[in-house]
Amino acid sequence: MALLCTPSQNSHNGGGGVTGMCKRRRRSSRGERLCAEPALSLKLDAVGEPLRRRPRVGSSPRLRCQPSPLCQPQLKPPVIIEPSPAQTKLDEEAAGRAKEAEEAAARRAEEASLLCNLQTIVITLERRPDRMQGCAQRLTSTCPELQFEKFPAVDGRTTAISANLCTMSWDTTENTVYQRIRSERKGWDDLHTYHERVLDLSPGERGCAASHILAWRKCLASGSDRPLLVLEDDAAPMPDFGGILRRALAVLPGDAGVLYLGYSQAAGWRRELSAELVEAEYVWTTVGYLIWPAAARLLLSKLPVSQPVDNFMAQQCASGELKAYCIRPKIIRQSDAWNCGSDIRHSDEQYWGPDSDIIHSEVAPGPVPTERAIPGAILDDGSSFWDLNGTQQEQVL
Repeated sequence: MALLCTPSQNSHNGGGGVTGMCKRRRRSSRGERLCAEPALSLKLDAVGEPLRRRPRVGSSPRLRCQPSPLCQPQLKPPVIIEPSPAQTKLDEEAAGRAKEAEEAAARRAEEASLLCNLQTIVITLERRPDRMQGCAQRLTSTCPELQFEKFPAVDGRTTAISANLCTMSWDTTENTVYQRIRSERKGWDDLHTYHERVLDLSPGERGCAASHILAWRKCLASGSDRPLLVLEDDAAPMPDFGGILRRALAVLPGDAGVLYLGYSQAAGWRRELSAELVEAEYVWTTVGYLIWPAAARLLLSKLPVSQPVDNFMAQQCASGELKAYCIRPKIIRQSDAWNCGSDIRHSDEQYWGPDSDIIHSEVAPGPVPTERAIPGAILDDGSSFWDLNGTQQEQVL
């Protein structure tokens, strides 16, 4: 490559002598010699094109040195330490406990939601605030999520009840059949004591029937398919109320009209659907039951109530018109024994004889203290004290 130096117009002096072809050459920082007139000089390649500045070595990513794979650090494979069998067992047990705790929390949340959304009424007389207070305390203590409302009962003593709602007397023939069935099932030796009779319904029995009729109407008026939980003010919920109810409802058939939470069994079960749910044929008491609108409509269509209201419901079940189921074990018990301290005089209570210890508030307006507590519905097999014969009662007392 040649460097050309073009003389300027002033390169010759006035005398025409040449003082020098070029002025003193300057050197670049690299030591290259530059022309006296840099603006007039160009670096040309072999073909006369201007030369472009070469990029420095390493300035382009493609020209940078790539590290050799041989220079990379060699990573050792991780060392896996197998846990001992004892540690493995501990880990599995801990995981199992954590899973059980999670499932238990989910069940509790489901039970709480069930009780919160369960419409519940407590039938109670206005003149017995002590009974309502006691029931509220029991419910709040055992199942605090249950939202219940006070439902004023019809007072048979002071309220005129139409015979179109409840008759004035009843025939015990149908009920006696199942009293004998229960006696045989339990092995009692008292069949000779059951007699068919026509009895007057007491004012308390008629008031009780009218109260439940109002509850059925309330269930039907809801306009939904949701059941109504009907409790009487002597209801005493049992531990794990929500858990057992949840499991029973999970297997309850769609044809259910009534689900008894508390009862006194007469006949054997028609069938067992699970360890906690059975189909009933004939049971007594109305201390606690779930009723669906379809069943409420059926019962209202059968008015008047022609016998004690629990017998009336049981008879519809025995005839096959009403599908009734029972939770086993009972999750509602009566806080008092049958008719003990009750506001309802039972028309057939003289079955127990003139020396019966039954106490009812139609004779004694308030709770009557006794020297010895009557066991009530707390026997191991779920029976009421009043399910026992005379000899068995003496043994219990």
